Amino acid sequence: MLARGAALRRRPRLLLTGLAALAFALALLRPALPWPTAIGSTLLVLDITQSMNVADARWQGRMVTRLAYTRELLRRVLQQLPCGHRAGLAVFTERKTMLLMAPVEVCAHGAALDDTLGGLDWRMAWAADSHLFYGSYSALDEIERRWPGSTLAFFTDGDQAPALTPGREPRYERHAGTPAGVLFGVGSETPQPVPRMDADGRITGYWSAEDTAGFASPGAPTLSVADMERMARGEDVRNQAQRPEGAGASHLSQRQDAVLAAVARATGLQLRVATDPDTVVDALLALPGTQTGSRRIELHGPLVVLGALALLASLLPAPRRRRQAPAPAEAAPPSLPQPTT
Repeated sequence: MLARGAALRRRPRLLLTGLAALAFALALLRPALPWPTAIGSTLLVLDITQSMNVADARWQGRMVTRLAYTRELLRRVLQQLPCGHRAGLAVFTERKTMLLMAPVEVCAHGAALDDTLGGLDWRMAWAADSHLFYGSYSALDEIERRWPGSTLAFFTDGDQAPALTPGREPRYERHAGTPAGVLFGVGSETPQPVPRMDADGRITGYWSAEDTAGFASPGAPTLSVADMERMARGEDVRNQAQRPEGAGASHLSQRQDAVLAAVARATGLQLRVATDPDTVVDALLALPGTQTGSRRIELHGPLVVLGALALLASLLPAPRRRRQAPAPAEAAPPSLPQPTT
């Protein structure tokens, strides 16, 4: 009986040890389950003009610059995009979108993408102007020429500098091959001064109305007199001011939703506010051109955890059964005295 009881107590320990060995052996094979998911290819473009140095964006409870916010946001976005999705990086300033990294698979090249993002800085800009219409057109043309079928994600505050004359927006010829994409607005809706910074990134002052007054507005008349008069509905525009109405506050910066909406209408891009990584990821995976791919759900980690727990459980001391104390013997009834004869 004692040997049988000891064998029964060892049986759970043996089962747990066998389970741990099986889990560790399967983990060495690195098994995975296929899981259907939407994947595509996206060029991520960051605005690095001076207005992106305004610190009016909140990240993890503290105020940071719009550019720093966009960098950290995209780091989370790249971590959340499914394996198989391809992402590239580019920057925008003046009239041009400049490619930094062609679209690559986000899981295999995640470290390279993260390192490139961390190095993005406003000092990479080669000019101070911000002609957003031309920048977005440049990005779309680049995608169509080099990666047909890819999409665009353009992160900007929409701040045109110098301010654009209404009605003089450059046109974009959309066609069947025009890439799809999203314009993501960054920054608050409250006007803020734009800092002037030295080469070390220290604020030396702020742009004033006097500083910006000397910059002519893009879209100033460059056509013939007849064309200019037709654009102005019959008025002679040769002597009109070169700055649009309301440009007196162009030294202040905010998220320009009206400008973003105008660019979206011209290009066919969708318009969103970059509030959090989930919003960005959902918008990208919902764009036309994404395909249903197979994502590998790795089982290596769960198997290792299961094996470790089973092994630890097998090392725990087995609970001992409490021995029941023997029942006290019943006392014999007292004997009656025997009668004497």
